[in-house]
Amino acid sequence: MNNIKIVKADKSHIPQMAELITQNLGTCNLIKGANNDVMARNIAELTDTVDYYRVAIDDNGTVVGLCGIGEVKSDNDYELDIGKHRDVLYVVVSRDYQRQGIGTMLLKSCLKDIHDYPVIYEAWGEIKNGDVNSYKMLAKCSFDLLADMGTSFYRDHGYCPYCVNKGKNCHACFCKIYIYK
Repeated sequence: MNNIKIVKADKSHIPQMAELITQNLGTCNLIKGANNDVMARNIAELTDTVDYYRVAIDDNGTVVGLCGIGEVKSDNDYELDIGKHRDVLYVVVSRDYQRQGIGTMLLKSCLKDIHDYPVIYEAWGEIKNGDVNSYKMLAKCSFDLLADMGTSFYRDHGYCPYCVNKGKNCHACFCKIYIYK
């Protein structure tokens, strides 16, 4: 494995960060009426929030992962009584670098500066082996399951037409909310 360095993100990282998000997360984060140019939307979002992110850089200076934790919020999309909290914006690692602990390093790096409010992580995806693909990372970072929103949350909130699986009409993605206190 290349030597990976975790650094605070800056504007020069945004194009590579947006590319990682676009390649690895698809379109299911789009909502009705949103700009359907996923790359442009990701660049705009990152431009506004780059100060909340850390990136993993390889020996060549390439961004191979990113993680961000947002500003304090009072509300949430889950109708849960959480109170003031912060959301994990993204944890994304290039496919070539996954399963090497980079996501865990990034999340831990972001969490080390957060001491004011709980941090919420929305884990989603197709049901495989009964748990989210990030459950090991969440456990290593001391997150606990807060709520299992089941498999209808995304369908009931209008995400399915924008999912990468929209042609399958599966309605099988689950949503689990984890909390770090």
